Amino acid sequence: MKIIHTADWHLGKILNGQSFLEDQRYILNQFIDAMKEEQPDVIVIAGDLYDTSYPNKETVKLLEETTRTLNLTLNIPLIIISGNHDGRTRLNYGASWFEHTHLYIRTNLDRIAEPITINGVNFYMLPYATLGEIQHFYTEEKLKSYDQAIQCCLKHMTAQLDSNQTNILVGHLTVSGGIKSDSERELSIGTVEEIPENVMKQFDSVLLGHLHHPFSIQSDFVHYSGSLLQYSFSETKQAKGYRKLTVDEEGYIESIFIPLKPLRELEVVDATYEEAIQENAQVKNKENYIHFNLTQLSHVNDPMMNLKQIYPNVLALSNQSQTFEVHETQNAIKQMTDKEIIEDFYESMTQKSLSKVQEQKINDLLNRMNRGEEA
Repeated sequence: MKIIHTADWHLGKILNGQSFLEDQRYILNQFIDAMKEEQPDVIVIAGDLYDTSYPNKETVKLLEETTRTLNLTLNIPLIIISGNHDGRTRLNYGASWFEHTHLYIRTNLDRIAEPITINGVNFYMLPYATLGEIQHFYTEEKLKSYDQAIQCCLKHMTAQLDSNQTNILVGHLTVSGGIKSDSERELSIGTVEEIPENVMKQFDSVLLGHLHHPFSIQSDFVHYSGSLLQYSFSETKQAKGYRKLTVDEEGYIESIFIPLKPLRELEVVDATYEEAIQENAQVKNKENYIHFNLTQLSHVNDPMMNLKQIYPNVLALSNQSQTFEVHETQNAIKQMTDKEIIEDFYESMTQKSLSKVQEQKINDLLNRMNRGEEA
């Protein structure tokens, strides 16, 4: 049996004002061409198909066209779960009807104990859910942490699991020790959101979304497919593509990563302003999305406009001549969570720490925003 594992398409992604829709259409056409060659028994998409809960019409159209081609034209079964970026209602629309064509969508916890069985392999689907949502669903359980909540879900999922069969978990979460990047939104605010891989050992294989690096962890049975494209400048050294798993007659599973070539890459270029403007900087491709780190900018008026005349897809410009202290502050902020930035700003303005009540209000507000709800 052949299984294709992909995730984190983030359709509708905008970075520094630049829409990635053209790049996403290009890479999805490559993915479709690859599927024509692969002819898999099933494609698993482990969450974050959209980048926002409210995608625009062109973004929705791109997903519909892609899933229609894969499912109806190529006749490939699809297994899809929602991630933390997806709007559940939109993604789940028509799900009961789609099952007639073997397109299975799961966005809620109510069917996690009902596996989808394809060619004798059982796929257990765990869509993204917050700690609060899991607590609300399992009211009889006393769940205090995200780790406990996920283990509770796994306990209910595997109550009837037959270990003599091949069982695969599909989820959207962070495994402890996984490599993260700037483009991954926190799963929840105010909670530790990492799960040790050993809590999933009852499964023969675990196919995950959320972390964008395809080699986020080193594991024999837990795999991230990574995103289809680079979505932040922290991902410039990451390969992008999909995973192919084969299951033999004895149930042995092998996973390999298959790279795809994008229309444009993200690129960080260190140079002087003169080198960049004279086209002597080490740039792989002028059409790439570029972040320039330049020196000798103090005398230049509107350097970004000048650079765009040569490099039309410049998305960011940093002045390396800034003081060490400013660099340190910028780097520190990049490593901070949204909540930590708010706390740090409040403390710098008031010389006080947030109260417990204020902290809880901020946690609730940020979680609602992450779920796409109005604040």
